[in-house]
Amino acid sequence: MKTTATVVELNGGIATVETERTSACEGCHKMSEGNGCSVCSLMGSGRKIRSKAENRAQAKIGDRVVVETATSRVLLYAALVFVLPILLAVAGWFVAGIFSSGTLWRGIGAAIGFVLTFVGLRIYSGAIGKRKADAVITAVVAPASVDRSEQ
Repeated sequence: MKTTATVVELNGGIATVETERTSACEGCHKMSEGNGCSVCSLMGSGRKIRSKAENRAQAKIGDRVVVETATSRVLLYAALVFVLPILLAVAGWFVAGIFSSGTLWRGIGAAIGFVLTFVGLRIYSGAIGKRKADAVITAVVAPASVDRSEQ
């Protein structure tokens, strides 16, 4: 997967890049109406996302760059966020069913499984944030503009 981003921070060979969430909104018919959809309202259209990327292109702060991520990694993260909560909610439903045949308790079990997914994902996210970056800066699209006030 490729996207363009702006380098906002450098730390050795790792850069922090910032990109706007746009791919999910590009095909939405509500965007042409100018008001966006409920997802845009919840998530904030144009929201900037920061991530770490290996700086193979020797980009500098302010540069517009091409950032690539392995498709398998993107699919893994999508499965963790979209499929795992459903699986753990179903598991919670069945585990609660072992202890009680009541629908209320099964629903509570499903809700607990669903919520625990995101607690686990938060912990996992913190752990992977400390390891090597999954994305790679492959090219500089536009170098940072020169600040005229410094000349």
